[in-house]
Amino acid sequence: MRRADFTSDADYYRAHRQAFVLAQQLGVTPIEAEVELKKRQRQECAARLQAKIEAPLQPGMAALRGGHDPEEPREPWWNRD
Repeated sequence: MRRADFTSDADYYRAHRQAFVLAQQLGVTPIEAEVELKKRQRQECAARLQAKIEAPLQPGMAALRGGHDPEEPREPWWNRD
């Protein structure tokens, strides 16, 4: 964790405190706790992204994607009216 990575001192100190408390809970060094925090944040981000991908389409969204059947051949764009 570098101070230059944060927009303010308050953000830096919040992140440091979070890592320090986690280090105490896990019984590891603060640097190892920072690595663990980053790993957890990446997992949370990946889970949010996966939830977005797997979310069902809203009722009106299917029309926006077009009613094209992927198995049906498409005519070239210059022939479309």
